[in-house]
Amino acid sequence: GGWATIYVVTPVVSFHLEVRQSDPETSPCTYQSLDTWISHMTKEFLAEEWRGIVGETRSLKMDAAGKRILHDRLAILDYPQDEAYEVDGPFATSFLAKDAASTSAVKIE
Repeated sequence: GGWATIYVVTPVVSFHLEVRQSDPETSPCTYQSLDTWISHMTKEFLAEEWRGIVGETRSLKMDAAGKRILHDRLAILDYPQDEAYEVDGPFATSFLAKDAASTSAVKIE
C-alpha cells in the first residue's frame, strides 16, 4: 500500500488531501481511502452561505448538555444513509445530499 499527500492551494481556499491505497500482496481487503479537509480560507469565503456536505459540518453542533457533538453522524449530517453521499463512479460529482442542498428535494428518512 501507499500514501500520498496532496495540497491544493487557490487564492480563496486551500485543501489538504491524504490518499491511501491498500497493498493487495499483504492485505486481504483491497481498498482506497481519501481524507480531505480545508486547511485555509479567506474571510470572504467563510462569510458565504455554505450548502451540502460542507454546509452540514460548517457550524458546531451541540448536544443537550452543551457539549460539542463530534462522533454522532446522525446528529451532525442531514442524511442517515451513506447512499445519500455516494457518487456513481470515480469521476461523478452528483449525489443526493449535494443535489438536495441546491434544490427543494426531500430528505431521506
